Amino acid sequence: MNTGEARRRVLAVGAHPDDVEFTSGGSMAWWAAEGWLTFLAVCTDGSKGSSNAEDDPQMLAATRRAEQAAAARVLGIQEVIWLGHPDGELVRAPSLVEELALQIRRVRPDRLLAWDAWRPYELHPNHRAAGLAAVDAVLAAGNPHFYPQQLQTESGLQPHRVEEVYLFGTDQRDTWVDITATFERKMAAIACHASQVAGLRDLALKMSYCNQGYAQGHGYTYAEVFKVLHPFCDT
Repeated sequence: MNTGEARRRVLAVGAHPDDVEFTSGGSMAWWAAEGWLTFLAVCTDGSKGSSNAEDDPQMLAATRRAEQAAAARVLGIQEVIWLGHPDGELVRAPSLVEELALQIRRVRPDRLLAWDAWRPYELHPNHRAAGLAAVDAVLAAGNPHFYPQQLQTESGLQPHRVEEVYLFGTDQRDTWVDITATFERKMAAIACHASQVAGLRDLALKMSYCNQGYAQGHGYTYAEVFKVLHPFCDT
């Protein structure tokens, strides 16, 4: 447990409900257990997360919101931030960078997690858009000349520089987080997303193989992997 006066903070940015649970749920749970304040921003409403044409998008969005709230409680996430963009339309969301910059200035995270928008052949447009916007927002949030109206109209907001950006869903991994102690909590959080996983056979076995594979050679049983950037040291 972190016993320092200022508790460290992490903000994870996902395109959809469940993105962070699958990619980083064990890490978020581990950091929360260590005393970090953990936050999650979800960019879309998840309303297209079904292959059944009979499903009503508004009802699905409400279901996924409830599922995400339950999963966040399992992981110890302090706050879920809903940006509410229509699922599948992030590439046409011109305000996304500004919205994320506002949340960075408000939450003031030491570490930010997001999709790796530069992963070769990443086919999901929402993942690409969310990851790129998150990195753009990191740089914008630290510069007072970007979105100065936020600093004038939001009480107490100031520019904020994020120390570390952890990119998930990456092929260029350089950082391994030991989630052996929190793997079961990760799986419990994934199970909260019943609308997405109920029909997936052998999900637990597949996730076990995946996180065990990441851990090989590092002395862990289970691991999650990231590409880490230090935006204000690397630029």
